[in-house]
Amino acid sequence: MQAIILAAGMGKRLGEYTKDNTKCMLPVNGERLIDRTLTILCHLQIKKVYIVIGYKGENLRNYIGKRYSDNLDIEFIDNPIYDKTNNIYSLSLAEDKMVEDDTILFESDLIYEEDIVRKLVESPNPNLALVAKWEYWMDGTVVRTDKDNNILSFVSKDMFDYHRTEEYYKTINIYKFSKEFAKNKYIPFLQAYCKAWGNNEYYEEVLKVLTFLNRTELKALPIAGEKWYEIDDVQDLDIADTIFAEDKNILQKY
Repeated sequence: MQAIILAAGMGKRLGEYTKDNTKCMLPVNGERLIDRTLTILCHLQIKKVYIVIGYKGENLRNYIGKRYSDNLDIEFIDNPIYDKTNNIYSLSLAEDKMVEDDTILFESDLIYEEDIVRKLVESPNPNLALVAKWEYWMDGTVVRTDKDNNILSFVSKDMFDYHRTEEYYKTINIYKFSKEFAKNKYIPFLQAYCKAWGNNEYYEEVLKVLTFLNRTELKALPIAGEKWYEIDDVQDLDIADTIFAEDKNILQKY
């Protein structure tokens, strides 16, 4: 199994924090997001890692250097038009890699506990989306599932119904795809979607189409109690600092 990390984003809402570096270089309690992810991959013995870089990509490439070379084979993929595209294009740049091996896909602005990823890797289900029960503070992609955790639909913003939130799960933006699913379903639809709608879209839109057509074996893997957070702005960074502080330091954060 291999990993693809999408790290081409600019992080404009983080202001000074991302003036000179991409979002995955943000430190949370002294540890950069990218270091946390790569360390987790080392612990899980995932050897091959592809990192799609764009904004300040050379800084990230230089920072990583050969620091993980004893455990990881890291290859960088450049997105030269990161400022004109969205993550669907960044992922399309790695589509040939996804058909070579089963893949775990990460967004680079996330922080999470190792056990979350371990559950994904060790699950016998080949195609999974990590999800958490929806809460009022969450923003982004939402799904509905059945009792067997099959994903029934991806709920768009215009279809979001606050009377049905008990049915909703928020995607954590960490996925596992088998190479067969990538080759036979996801990549063909990704290519068609980009051709029809352009490159300034989100890769979850492809999953939405596949689910609507009942052409996906994608299941949800709910987490319960494990810590995670998505960092989009300065307030998020402060919250992540608090959530992932050592227990003895929590009171100092308030």
